Amino acid sequence: MRDTYLKINDIANQEIYRFIKLFNISRLDYTFEPFFNHIVKSKNIKVMEHHFSDDILLGITMTDFLGTSISYETDCPIPRQNFTKCHEIGHLILKHEGKFFANSKREDNPTEVEADYFASFVLAPDIILLSKIVYQNKHFYELATELKMSNQALEVRLHYFLTYYCQYTQQIANNLLDSYKRHNTKDIVAAIKRIENRIIKGYNAVAVSDKQKLEALMTTKDFITNYDIDSLADKEFQKEIKEEFHHTATFAYYDKGLTIWYLWNTEKLSQEEAKRKAKLLHYNIQNML
Repeated sequence: MRDTYLKINDIANQEIYRFIKLFNISRLDYTFEPFFNHIVKSKNIKVMEHHFSDDILLGITMTDFLGTSISYETDCPIPRQNFTKCHEIGHLILKHEGKFFANSKREDNPTEVEADYFASFVLAPDIILLSKIVYQNKHFYELATELKMSNQALEVRLHYFLTYYCQYTQQIANNLLDSYKRHNTKDIVAAIKRIENRIIKGYNAVAVSDKQKLEALMTTKDFITNYDIDSLADKEFQKEIKEEFHHTATFAYYDKGLTIWYLWNTEKLSQEEAKRKAKLLHYNIQNML
């Protein structure tokens, strides 16, 4: 099981860390929702609710000639719904064979286990656990609330993290979790700090180019500055952008020793509208200095 856990962990980290870097997602405010919504939009997935008696089916993923859809049990608590949503997109990202997946409380086949692992990584990525537990010193119940997880899901996530990833014994992991749930963060912080460099190395290993970052940001924003992408102030990068993205333009706004380089979608904003946005940003930055 540890090999499977680590395999899915690697796949999930690649997907999630790339998303975090492409869209400038704050690690301090991370939740699963932006990533989930991005996957749903990019893969054109229809998301629906369903209801069965006794909550017999928690989630369903189906692909047919109409496309791909996922559904989740509407009677479940919201944190359970969140887990199910992440579980269902896990089937798609992990490229599980088949066109129909049904997730029940009693299901334990290999593809469902892998999707469960994936869901836990999306809800609480390694780098986010490091940030919130070690750097922010969040206690257990506060962490579960912020990550929109059930207490049970977070406990299972941390237990596997401590045993499979940190390689503590079952007994030590249980003791660490019992202590953490009693609002004692000292022991679990020390335990995670032992692998801090490994987590950071894994995060840094996922690289995205400024061009990829720009392309991603342009799917959600019509106005981008060098505060989003440092390279926007670079003449060579500007030239590369102009050659590839014909519906954009770049310019600079300078005043009182501060320059803002900015790019805008010429199909959505006029030059004057873009300049006003740059001027407003300049004003706000000056007031913060």
